[in-house]
Amino acid sequence: MRLEPGMLIQTNYSGPYRIKAVLRDCTCPSYLDEINGHPVARRPHIHLVCTDPEGPGTYYLNGWDEQTLQSLQISCCGGKGEPAYDRIIVLPQDRPVQGTLF
Repeated sequence: MRLEPGMLIQTNYSGPYRIKAVLRDCTCPSYLDEINGHPVARRPHIHLVCTDPEGPGTYYLNGWDEQTLQSLQISCCGGKGEPAYDRIIVLPQDRPVQGTLF
């Protein structure tokens, strides 16, 4: 699913959020690889800049696969018993969202 500015989402551990910007085709290394001095490029992924649904606050959701809506890294967020990939959940939209063709 293609994520677009204006969409309402949440993750399995937080939210809801309104997408403000989508940064696509990034291949930045993971944070730990970067600080350990081994910055290996990752597969193309997205970063999201979000706000609260009503507008205030700025939140960053980094390192997501847009096709699967899963994180690139395994974590323990959201009270999972075992480490697993986090996921984005697209919520019902409360207003029209302008999509893109390409």
